[in-house]
Amino acid sequence: MIGRLEDFLGKVFLVLVFFFLALQQIASIVTIIRLRESVEFWPLALSSRLAGLLFLCLVVGLTVVRLPPRQNADGIEPRLSALAGTFGLMVLIVLPRGTVGPELLIAATVLMLVGAALSIYCLFWLGRSFSVMATARKLVTSGPYAIVRHPLYLAEAFSAVGFLIANWSLAALLVGTAHFVFQFRRMFNEERVLRSTFPEYPGYASRVPMFIPRPLTPVARSERG
Repeated sequence: MIGRLEDFLGKVFLVLVFFFLALQQIASIVTIIRLRESVEFWPLALSSRLAGLLFLCLVVGLTVVRLPPRQNADGIEPRLSALAGTFGLMVLIVLPRGTVGPELLIAATVLMLVGAALSIYCLFWLGRSFSVMATARKLVTSGPYAIVRHPLYLAEAFSAVGFLIANWSLAALLVGTAHFVFQFRRMFNEERVLRSTFPEYPGYASRVPMFIPRPLTPVARSERG
């Protein structure tokens, strides 16, 4: 009963937060379109923001329709790590930042675009199993989840690195380091819940790497076409 209530309250919180972020993203898209003549590389910047908006909308939709939890992580630490890993980088918006040259700004925008696109792809496969907290809903082992066990975190890492470059400073370095520490902690927390919920998870984990894809063998390459 407590688990279901926590899941419902968490769902309401996440929908409100990500809906607000989607509105902010829409506002930034409108600004880029209106001031495109004064925005450097505006088609690239617009593409990145549109991909980010689609990601946020997917998060809202999947949070609304997600499956009920089969098991949640115990304790406060997994919840704090999940919140810090999800929203920690937003601190950089209000912190002073250094000057970034045009080449680095292009690289940062491309990384954010690639990260958003890959995140969208992962979300389509994750579907109603999506969760911010360390929660077991349904085990997904196909698509990108057949390559690594945590592809969404890998995709989000591209966006995070791009965001850190675009907001580069000593503060960004410190915040970014903390962000990745929390993200790795989230992965371990999720692993613990999934292992205790799904008997088939240890076998899946023995075949599929956690975060870094394995190089394809010649046989695997030929099989994949």
